[in-house]
Amino acid sequence: MSEFNNDNISFWTDTVDLPSYPTLENDTSTEVLVVGAGITGLMNAYKLAMQGRQVMVLEANKVLTGTTANTTARLMAQQGPLYSQISKQQDKETARLYYESQMAAIDEIESISRKHNIDCDFRRVDGVMYAENESSVKELEKEAKVYEDLDIDGSLLKEQFDLPFETVAQLVMRNQGEFHPLKFLKGILEVLEEKGVEIYEHVMGKGVEGNTLKTSEGISIDFEHLVVATHFPFLDYQGFYFNSFKINRSYGLVVTTSTPPSEDLSLNGFDGPGLTTRNIVNPDKELPTVLFGGLGHMSYDEQDMTGQLEKLRLYADQKTTNHERLYAFRAQDQMTVDSLPYIGYFDQKHDNRFVASGFNKYGMTNGVLSSMIISDLIAGNENRYHDMVSPHRKKGTFAQLKQFATTPLESLGVEAKNMLKNYPDINEANLSAGEGAVVQDGIMKKGLYRDEDSNEYLVVDNRCTHMGCSLSWNQEDRTWDCPCHGSRFNFKGNVIEGPATEDLDVEIKKPDDE
Repeated sequence: MSEFNNDNISFWTDTVDLPSYPTLENDTSTEVLVVGAGITGLMNAYKLAMQGRQVMVLEANKVLTGTTANTTARLMAQQGPLYSQISKQQDKETARLYYESQMAAIDEIESISRKHNIDCDFRRVDGVMYAENESSVKELEKEAKVYEDLDIDGSLLKEQFDLPFETVAQLVMRNQGEFHPLKFLKGILEVLEEKGVEIYEHVMGKGVEGNTLKTSEGISIDFEHLVVATHFPFLDYQGFYFNSFKINRSYGLVVTTSTPPSEDLSLNGFDGPGLTTRNIVNPDKELPTVLFGGLGHMSYDEQDMTGQLEKLRLYADQKTTNHERLYAFRAQDQMTVDSLPYIGYFDQKHDNRFVASGFNKYGMTNGVLSSMIISDLIAGNENRYHDMVSPHRKKGTFAQLKQFATTPLESLGVEAKNMLKNYPDINEANLSAGEGAVVQDGIMKKGLYRDEDSNEYLVVDNRCTHMGCSLSWNQEDRTWDCPCHGSRFNFKGNVIEGPATEDLDVEIKKPDDE
């Protein structure tokens, strides 16, 4: 388990008191129904409410407890060596347009925070992508040349920059941003309440028939427009999104240090582990507070989360003089074939259903961008960014598509490996309270967890309710995780992250000594 003062609670969550909202108990209707209450859902609700529309927001768990709460919150148009990649695989016009879209999203956050006097620690910083090895300089120079070609405000610096560790080259992109996402979104929630937006928690969308959404509790909600902002779209099969994403899991670590980077910089490693580093405004500590993020891996590449966090700790110790480790958290993101998000019409059959997903780890800017695009589409207005990020665009080169075509095979490979594993017999598993494991129950594999309160065993069906993949036990978070498409269930079998919408079957087993 974690050595930190909080077990997978991020700095953002721990420093903001968020309101609670009721659950929905009766059939109802609305003009615009937004499903999902992270930054994407709330910003879409905001833009639509500001148009004077009747808006309702549904959240399957609690507002702002998903990926938005477990982010580095870097507002960056600099997203790794992305612009040379887009220029080569699409064209320079697309690369420039994507840069402009990200800068527009940063400007939007700054403008809204000023308009509503939201104190969210927003500040402008320079993004710095740095190389630590001489062998990486040429690749960094290629990206710098694309910056020049695209008239991006940035430059390559060979001299040592104002960093607390040695580098050999740094590519700067100016006028980026950082903020406290939950302070910002708490302010947005206050605006939504003033605008009469209805917000409901613990309401899970299960399916849509015509212009009616059905919840897992059997409640019906009629809508004129539907915005799916559930991280992984819950209407999965209707858009075949399960076959369009790779799921990447990454980690965050917050420490105090006497050797932080300059407050004017936000860092992204180009080589090595490729970690991000940013400062955090933290008045509760005398020493500066720094957030490290990264060590991402695909969901089917099952890594021990405790081990990944330890690697991140070692990296942080190498880069700065750390004094206190405060928070550790995990998140997962959808990665698309061409590194551009999916924002626009959910499918090609319905002109009133919209989706925003596949943000490639940059959900702060792309979540805001989605609200700018979808609000225009609902209003019948053109949006210059829509064609670039439409879910129905031509996606990627042949090489990219070939790479993504292996996603089902990778999932099958994990499934075959899990099938061949030797698991302890359910009657011989020796679990302490708070521990879980996959076990063998005859010819079936089950998930077994020993409850800390009752000391009873909770036995769950070890198959994900989305598409039947075998689940893995995550001791750090005490969750059952799907390596195929990223669904997660708590130890009681309840869905906490989609695309699954149905809970696991659960049985209670008494200990043998009772």
